[in-house]
Amino acid sequence: MSYIKIIGNAAIALMLVLSLSAHADGQPGKFDYYLLTLSWSPEHCAEAPGDKTQCDGGKHYGFVVHGLWPQYNKGYPDSCSTAPAVPKAVVQEMLPIMPSEKLIRHEWEKHGTCSGEQVGDYFKLIKNTFQAIKIPDAFTDPSRQVNTSTAKIRKQFKDSNPGLQMAVACKGEYLQEVRLCFDKKMRPTACSSGVRDYCPSSSVIMRPAK
Repeated sequence: MSYIKIIGNAAIALMLVLSLSAHADGQPGKFDYYLLTLSWSPEHCAEAPGDKTQCDGGKHYGFVVHGLWPQYNKGYPDSCSTAPAVPKAVVQEMLPIMPSEKLIRHEWEKHGTCSGEQVGDYFKLIKNTFQAIKIPDAFTDPSRQVNTSTAKIRKQFKDSNPGLQMAVACKGEYLQEVRLCFDKKMRPTACSSGVRDYCPSSSVIMRPAK
């Protein structure tokens, strides 16, 4: 990788951190909108092949839930209260779409506690919203590599989900996740200016599952 490309990727990562910076003084339920983040599982597994829950051969996950994040128009609240642990039954219910117990518990502590919802209701909100999203046909077979672009990804998601507002994030040339914006009633809404594409090139590769 060239020095210029390394610097470019570092700059993109820094902009992402600055634009989505946390506010430590957040209060539960006091935020502007939700950001639902869906990870492209084959990219995670390329980076963390030892994650047996998500990446063992034959599972072939495509898009999975990273998290549902309460957002301010500038920044986001973080770890708003001390909350009870996620019940084991809730973890088991979420694993098919959020295949990491550690992630489920982390997302509740960091983001769910700022939603103003009880733990079961927060994860029900995630599940219902994820199930309501139509993943474009072009992205439903994670066993094959897809060569595409940020513009095509946005268009295909929007064609399948009218009104959806979103951004695309990459790690280098590979798709990492998509970020979808919803109001508090889980209707598509405009994203804030800090939610934008983070890919060093308009060309994007979606890794295949292995």
